[in-house]
Amino acid sequence: MQKKYKIMLAIAIVLAFVLVIAGIMIASHNRSDKQTDHSVETSKVKDAEKDDEQGDSEDDEDNAAATTETGDAAEQENELDVSQAVTMKTTTNVNLRKEANADCEIIKVIAKGTELQKYSEENGWAKVKCGEDIGYVSAEFLVDPAQVPVEEPKQTTVTTTKVEAIPGQHRDPNSAVVVIDPGHQRSGDSTKEPNGPGSSVMKARVASGTTGVSTGVAEYILNLDISLKLKTELENRGYTVYMTRSAHDVNISNMERAQYASSVGADIAVRIHANGSTSSSVSGAETLAPSANNVYVGHLAAASQSLSRCIVDAYCAATGFKNRGVIASDTMTGINWSEVPVTILELGFMSNAAEDQAMQDGNMQNNMVQGIANGIDAYFGF
Repeated sequence: MQKKYKIMLAIAIVLAFVLVIAGIMIASHNRSDKQTDHSVETSKVKDAEKDDEQGDSEDDEDNAAATTETGDAAEQENELDVSQAVTMKTTTNVNLRKEANADCEIIKVIAKGTELQKYSEENGWAKVKCGEDIGYVSAEFLVDPAQVPVEEPKQTTVTTTKVEAIPGQHRDPNSAVVVIDPGHQRSGDSTKEPNGPGSSVMKARVASGTTGVSTGVAEYILNLDISLKLKTELENRGYTVYMTRSAHDVNISNMERAQYASSVGADIAVRIHANGSTSSSVSGAETLAPSANNVYVGHLAAASQSLSRCIVDAYCAATGFKNRGVIASDTMTGINWSEVPVTILELGFMSNAAEDQAMQDGNMQNNMVQGIANGIDAYFGF
């Protein structure tokens, strides 16, 4: 019996020992889990702090970049002398560049007819502000808005009735020599040339022109189409006619076009162009001629203005286009280098859908040509 109690006591002791060991192991496991959980939480906190630091660093960089950019713009604007600001208007679509360099980055394209502030001009480049942007544009394509009629004409009613040449004309075929300059060319050339004889102002040699808003026809194409038909009409009337170009893929500067007229003994030079505006409602035809104050060709002002008036009046009578009159311009290289009476005829506004379409109509083109020829006849007194 005593032996049996001893065995039971031994078993109890073993069980107690096992329970103690198990308790120790469980406690140790719980402590390990807590340490692991604590490590994970600590890691998460450290990662979050790292992300916050990185985010703060990126924000600092962004803020620094924004501050620098704003500072540059503010510094550039502070450099502008507001007292020297002059309101100008673009005569064609022009590139606003970061620096006075044709190879420099383009900030944006400024539409033809846009008013902007000009602060200075050097070597053919004008420093301007357009909206919030400050940069440089070729000064050749800026004009005083006072030289441009401010009236917003009503939509033109287009007529396509054929206008015949003045009948009964008989003249000496050698009585007058006319040079026709179809404005622009397929590709412009931003290489510089003097704005006039002896001028220190340098301007782009030639631009490519505007484009029809409705037809998509490029101005240089329209100019040549009308010029070729005008050449035929004038020759039929007895004139001797020369063209500065008869193809699109040429590179002839505005100065060279004017010099060509002198080289062939021209009596007059007629430059054919088309117009454009930021307002699609603007329409009509106009001519440009030098003023009496032009330092290069002031002596040709009276004759050039008479030629311009004769042509624009006859042209508008033949086409039904609004007559916007004669505008004095002393900034055009092609005018300033001329040695003979000269005019620039702006056929109509390619930015006006109706006028753009009309100028591609065959009957209307006949009217346009007849009107120009009638104006030349009137100038010479035929």
